[in-house]
Amino acid sequence: MKFFLGSFFGLLLFCLSNMTMGGQFEMQAIVYPPLVYEKDGKLWGVAPEVVKEIQKLVGDDSKLKAIPWLRAYEKTQQEEMHTMFAIVRIPEREKLFKWVGPIFNEGDYFFKRKGNSLQVNSLEGATKVKRIAVRSGGYTHQALAASGFNNLDVGPSYESSYKKLFAGRVDLVLMGELTYYYMVKHAGLDPADFERTNCKFTDSGAWLAFSRDVPDEIIDNWQKALDTLKANGVYDGIIERNFKH
Repeated sequence: MKFFLGSFFGLLLFCLSNMTMGGQFEMQAIVYPPLVYEKDGKLWGVAPEVVKEIQKLVGDDSKLKAIPWLRAYEKTQQEEMHTMFAIVRIPEREKLFKWVGPIFNEGDYFFKRKGNSLQVNSLEGATKVKRIAVRSGGYTHQALAASGFNNLDVGPSYESSYKKLFAGRVDLVLMGELTYYYMVKHAGLDPADFERTNCKFTDSGAWLAFSRDVPDEIIDNWQKALDTLKANGVYDGIIERNFKH
């Protein structure tokens, strides 16, 4: 009987330990090079590397998987224990999720097709161009619309926005000053065919967004783990590896 009870409680402790330390989340990665990209069936980039390092510190082994942006955006709002990365944190999204980050920061500028004589030096000037391409429901769409831009050409993806700009169908696209190079290449285009204007819209940060049901204690633990990575140099090494061009 003693052997049976000892075995039973040992198994119980083992199960409880795994419940505490095991996978807790549906981890949804949004492909956005170089923050997230797929290669040989695996996820690479700044966000997956940062997430995996955080997981080591907090004891989580939830599996990471790529998922379309809109599906992840909706599931993280509607279903329990979901997270998506990386997503820009803006006022319009603030109350939809719980946040950990930022895991990346950059300045967002309006870009034009190289060789275009168009001069855009201010936000007022950007509001006066004929068309600015944005992805439906994405950060650029939401942020520009909230800022009063009514000249938005709404499309299904970032790739379609870049191709419209390359083809001369729109005048501008809002892109990150660092990530644009990788995003344009991912769309099959040459970054040299695009030129940054002098008009900066804002600074933006990419964050991990968690469903609202996730306990605050877990959010705090993930944030503390990220802060640790930034303090001990691991985070800087991840950034350096992924921005080499």
